[in-house]
Amino acid sequence: MAWTGWTARVLGLAQLEGPEGQRVRLERRAATLLAYLGLEGPSPKLSLTNLLWPDSPPTTARNNMRQLLRRLRLACGGLELVRAGAERLEPGPELRVDVADLKSAAMTHAHARVLEALHAGAGVGLLSGFDFDDCPELARWLDGARTAVEGWVRQAREAEIERHTAQGDWSTALAQAQAWVQHEPESEQAGRHLIRLHYLQGDRGAALAAFERLRSVLSRELDVTPMPDTLALVRHIEKGTQLPRPPAASPSPLPLSVLRPPVLAGREAAWRQLEEGWKAGQVLFITGEPGTGKSRLAEEFAATRGRWVRMEGRPGDQDIPFASQARALRTRMAAQPEVKMPDWVRTELSRILPELGASSNPIPPLVSEADELRFYDAHAEAIRLLHEHEDVVVVDDVQYWDKASAKIFTYALARVLDSRAGTTRRPCFIDCYRRGELPPYSEANVRHLVDAGLARVIDLGPLSPEEVRQLLAGLDLPGAELHAEALARYTGGNPLYITETLKHLLETGSLHKDWPHRLPPPGRVGPLIQRRLEHLSPLALQTAQLAALAGSHFRPALAPDALEVTTTAIHAALAELEAAQVLVGERFSHDLVLEAVRAGIPPAAARVLSGRLATVLERDGAPAILLAHHWMEAGSVDRALPYLLASAHADEQVLPPEQAADHYARAAALMDTAGRPGEAARARIAEARCRTRSQRPT
Repeated sequence: MAWTGWTARVLGLAQLEGPEGQRVRLERRAATLLAYLGLEGPSPKLSLTNLLWPDSPPTTARNNMRQLLRRLRLACGGLELVRAGAERLEPGPELRVDVADLKSAAMTHAHARVLEALHAGAGVGLLSGFDFDDCPELARWLDGARTAVEGWVRQAREAEIERHTAQGDWSTALAQAQAWVQHEPESEQAGRHLIRLHYLQGDRGAALAAFERLRSVLSRELDVTPMPDTLALVRHIEKGTQLPRPPAASPSPLPLSVLRPPVLAGREAAWRQLEEGWKAGQVLFITGEPGTGKSRLAEEFAATRGRWVRMEGRPGDQDIPFASQARALRTRMAAQPEVKMPDWVRTELSRILPELGASSNPIPPLVSEADELRFYDAHAEAIRLLHEHEDVVVVDDVQYWDKASAKIFTYALARVLDSRAGTTRRPCFIDCYRRGELPPYSEANVRHLVDAGLARVIDLGPLSPEEVRQLLAGLDLPGAELHAEALARYTGGNPLYITETLKHLLETGSLHKDWPHRLPPPGRVGPLIQRRLEHLSPLALQTAQLAALAGSHFRPALAPDALEVTTTAIHAALAELEAAQVLVGERFSHDLVLEAVRAGIPPAAARVLSGRLATVLERDGAPAILLAHHWMEAGSVDRALPYLLASAHADEQVLPPEQAADHYARAAALMDTAGRPGEAARARIAEARCRTRSQRPT
């Protein structure tokens, strides 16, 4: 049945279209209101009013909203296009919004409908020609919304071009590729489709001309050269040979051997040092550049010594006091539910693990040195009980441990070392960290233990050319050993760089060919990882980006709401990420992969994803400091400040005062920036109070 109501066109030139062909131009705030409701659905009236008129007094802003809604009613003959209740606004039954139709189609993977919704309007750009430099929060929302729309359209174009190409309908596919290139001339994916389709239609000259345009745009706009797949395609066209079949939509998973090489090559000397330290009862520190195999060496050694467990720091922990320690405790307690903690230990642990506390019994604040000492002793006792039956504890990525966790763990470790003189059995601790990246508080602890003869540091270097051959021989990858000399030279013998380069050779079909002439500069694995990320589906890439921003608090259950997709779709995306060796479970396969994902997130998309994370975590009742962090990452300082102050106040009541002092200091700086000097002064007074308390030795 034909639509008999009004349609808001906000893709391209913003206007209202009536059932009888009426057209009414929309000014920017009216158009943005309709676009927002189309994408977000029913929304709080106050929030939208503040977004549209952030600098106006409340009374003026409310009056402006009433006038805007009145103008919309008059423009369409008195129809209520937007329903306005006391608390919220929502689209009326007589209104359709083109971007809402596009989003609905994208969420159900109805790719043809996405393009229909796009072409029904005046163009692809959401609210084209409008900017909101005077409304910063609204500008941030618009940046994210435009990014989302572009992603949905890109995914639909790719799917429809592949569908028409597979059906032999090259003319339709070519038209869609041309529209894509016109909108995104720097997209190599679009350019490659255009080149291929020109050639399939028999126009070799047009195909080569399209390649030259693409190469020129990539060089001028991005300062990069075309990818190997594009160059291989053009070589076929230049020779006039039959084109290879288009790549499958779902590439084969990479061999597991390149994720975890079966042979631990070139680590014999380091292994001997670990054995000597083990016999001497020392704490063992393994350090080295990223990718040298610190974690692998520690885990393989631990496995030969009996029962062992792994703890870890994660990127982002440094910003959240006790993040590392809380994760370590929760992990071990979940694995050993039979371990019973004394009541006094549970009470003290509940300061950072609220689930252990009793709501009817508020935790008393730490007001004396004895109180703080009891807090630290409780953690030492918990660590003793949870690791009582283990032979080795591997602590990975120590450089990420937050200061509060590091201080508690160091205290507990000292207690463990003091008790070794007795008959009580204690585990061996193996800590891994990146060379040169330990924060000062952790570096001082390592030096103290080494100087006292209680620890040793094993420094891992690169593999020699012969050791590279040994590693390749164990991979069972035909053709890999032929590149041993080139791999050793190109990667500098870094094991991770070797495996990432091999993944690149496998994905580009170059493993059985001569060594590629065009690769990123030696020692830079990031671009190779980035190329691998470019082969991911849009949802898989967005899921990886969400995981990178969520850091140590990522869990799959967050993703459906944060990305506004179904649980089934997220499961498929996670499976794709595991097959591409980007994620292993809920963790990144390596920190360098995480860093590559983070580096590839556009700033506007990062703000939007952080805001969605904050919204989901806020609904789930996440800790105040975590909400403050994500709202600040989203650029919403006003929403972050109450949580930052709440966290500082809570810390001052129940934790050692130095954490509260840091939060008060951060809040004061943000308040100064936001032009709130009175509140900043009060926060500094609170900071000084906490600093004074924190000077007492524990």
